Amino acid sequence: MKIKFLLSFFFIFLGVFNVKSQTCNCITDLDEIAKAVKKAPSYKDGVKEKGEPFFETKLKKIKNQIIQDPLQTKNCSAYIQKYLKLFNDKHLTLYFDYSKIKSQKDVLESELYKQNQFVKIDSNQLKFIDEIEGIYYDVYKYYKVAVIKDTTNLNQYLGVILTSRNGLWKNGQVKFVLKKNEDKSYDGFFYDDIHFAKYNSVTYSDQKLLGVEWIKQERIKLEPINPFIVPTKKKWDYQKLDEETDYVYLGTFSGMLAYESDTFYRDLIPKLKGKRLIVDVRNNTGGGERSYNMFLNFVNSSACAAKQIALIQNSTCGSAGEHFILAMRKNPLVKTFGENSAGFMGYGYGNRASITIKTSCFNYISEITENKYPSFKIYETVGIPPDVKLLRDKDWIKQVIAYLSTNK
Repeated sequence: MKIKFLLSFFFIFLGVFNVKSQTCNCITDLDEIAKAVKKAPSYKDGVKEKGEPFFETKLKKIKNQIIQDPLQTKNCSAYIQKYLKLFNDKHLTLYFDYSKIKSQKDVLESELYKQNQFVKIDSNQLKFIDEIEGIYYDVYKYYKVAVIKDTTNLNQYLGVILTSRNGLWKNGQVKFVLKKNEDKSYDGFFYDDIHFAKYNSVTYSDQKLLGVEWIKQERIKLEPINPFIVPTKKKWDYQKLDEETDYVYLGTFSGMLAYESDTFYRDLIPKLKGKRLIVDVRNNTGGGERSYNMFLNFVNSSACAAKQIALIQNSTCGSAGEHFILAMRKNPLVKTFGENSAGFMGYGYGNRASITIKTSCFNYISEITENKYPSFKIYETVGIPPDVKLLRDKDWIKQVIAYLSTNK
């Protein structure tokens, strides 16, 4: 009797396992995220603006794309991110549990790595026909890729590794895929260094892939400056550039580091005696106002000796970093320089609560925003434009000093 019971239990378990394996796929995870996102204010705003049928149609279209993709398991995260992008809420995220990756060996033995495409190409025999094709570098010049037409899909281009400065990529591996749309934009599936797929909408212009930081090698000569490289490796730093100019770098407003940032400000403020103050918040992805209020209050007080205040921003300055920019701009002495900020302002902010879910099939983690800030929605996804746009042809700090010197 006991044996019969155990056999019955085994077959029931086997049946349940088989059902799960048959239903556990990318569309299962997409449906879970699609259900969860309905709680987000950005979803409700989207439905109010475009109607629920619009998003149902888009969801159905993405599901059809998943079904037709032979690499749907590898690309699943990008498809889900594509759906989330519809709601114009940059705090809506989907990511991989990176804590599982402890070493390079873990990456090379992972399923994501094993699923990577290889394309055999001879770099000396490359011929480019379409305008978008060519040799590209990422902004840090870690990777050199050839963008070529996919011979298996004429509406698709592959970014194939030619050289890499780390051991996580081999020549011939596909670093990204560009899927051409009817409006001449591209659905970009970009693989990070653990080979996790991330989605970006991309357009091609001026020998660059706009929406991501990839540039053709012939264009690099015209834009040699990388705006993401700052003159310090510290989270916060101070430099006296000349007798009249103080430079302050504020790299984070993390609430977890509020004590450290306050300590930095207390030591910094007595040093700021120059007539010109340059505040650099490039790459500051945010935190909370608690971590910048002391500095902001000083700048707005009569104790601040500066008669000209410049703030440098770039496209990775987001969330609380952007709120700091707006707060600084209220001061008539402040002028902002650089490029549009990241655009993380309309939904979610700082350490405010969000809903965290984990998908059942691929164990993706998603943050669903719960907060809405209507007055900042105009900056969501597009960012805050600078007063003075800086080009990438010369050092940004030198450009700012030159501007301040001629516009006293």
